[in-house]
Amino acid sequence: MLRQFVGLTSPKAKSLKLLYSLIRKLGPVRINTLSELTGYKHTTCSRLLDELVQEGLIYDSGSGESSGGRKPLMYVIKPDTYYLIGVEITSLYTTVLLLDLNLGILGVEKLKMDSQCTGEYTLNFVSRCVDELLAKHKIQREKFLGIGIGVLDPIDQEQGVIINPHVFPAEGWKNLNIVNYLKQKNNTLVCLDNGTNLAALAEYRNNYWKETDNLVFVSSDIGIRCGIILQGRLISNKNEIEDAFGHIIVDIHGQRCSCGSYGCLQAYSSLPAIRNEVIRRMKRGKISLLQEKVNDVEDIDFHHILDALEREDPLCLEIVKEAAYYFGIGLTNLIFLLRPDIVICGGTLVPKPLFYEVASETAKKRMNYYPNSRVQIIKSTAAYNIVAQGAGCMVLDYFTEEILP
Repeated sequence: MLRQFVGLTSPKAKSLKLLYSLIRKLGPVRINTLSELTGYKHTTCSRLLDELVQEGLIYDSGSGESSGGRKPLMYVIKPDTYYLIGVEITSLYTTVLLLDLNLGILGVEKLKMDSQCTGEYTLNFVSRCVDELLAKHKIQREKFLGIGIGVLDPIDQEQGVIINPHVFPAEGWKNLNIVNYLKQKNNTLVCLDNGTNLAALAEYRNNYWKETDNLVFVSSDIGIRCGIILQGRLISNKNEIEDAFGHIIVDIHGQRCSCGSYGCLQAYSSLPAIRNEVIRRMKRGKISLLQEKVNDVEDIDFHHILDALEREDPLCLEIVKEAAYYFGIGLTNLIFLLRPDIVICGGTLVPKPLFYEVASETAKKRMNYYPNSRVQIIKSTAAYNIVAQGAGCMVLDYFTEEILP
């Protein structure tokens, strides 16, 4: 029935869609609450809910508390009615998740990106994972709603392509229409969006949409980006400035950035900036565990550095601590501008030693001027899978949420 919620639908279908959307957000929720929120008469609301129950989309959770009589029905969505595939594509890894309708992760496949991972090779891997995950979990194709793709590089959504995919370790990404390729391979709906936006969407839907409608997700990775939820809506733009957060100025006399300006956050706190600083210091004679990995310091890559952080290499920890300090400064600027209730930190660096701790502490100290500020700075709940979860959420939203023009 979810597929009937899309497009030009009848007034009844729109009512069913609204009720399903509210139950998805508020569940477990009573019929009285739903009647108040929608304005539907109790009898009308009850009849529509019965139809959703008969279709297997919702059920009574049994969690209602009785005030003396019969326990009230408390509706929640049924998570195993349909399934989603969420994908994150970066220059480091491609992640494929099988998700239920609660965005619960049922299966995970990952591809470490290297010189063989051309565009077609990677998308064929995604298609193969779709087949294998559905088969492994014995899911029929008619219960599969579609594939969501999150990409951290700037994208042209209308063309379905990555713009200037120069950071990928293999060729074959330029002008490759990701959406059309996967549609033809899998004969299903395919949606594409910026990965940081999707991370914000997943965190909001999974953990916070009963608590706040104003949330920011920030990420330090190959690039530095943010996704914004304001008044319960994902803020999206079509101006190719998804990485604008990385180009706020943290030092007007600072290092030159790849954009040509000086002192951008990207030039201090991104993985490429950290790599450049590691190489620079090793060339000056600083000792590092990385010397065991490569003969030429120019061969050091991001995977080497991430591994060295896990091994608590003193040089890498020192450089990451400095990167986190600048990230905290940028974070403070963002908070002052947007004034969100919650800031969530994600990306490749957040689970590693020091980065989140130093960045969040720096931001909190710089906000002491506003002692009554109640902004929460929180580590992402699923740092390595959150973008792919958001990609799956985008597919479910396509069927169940009203999208404003």
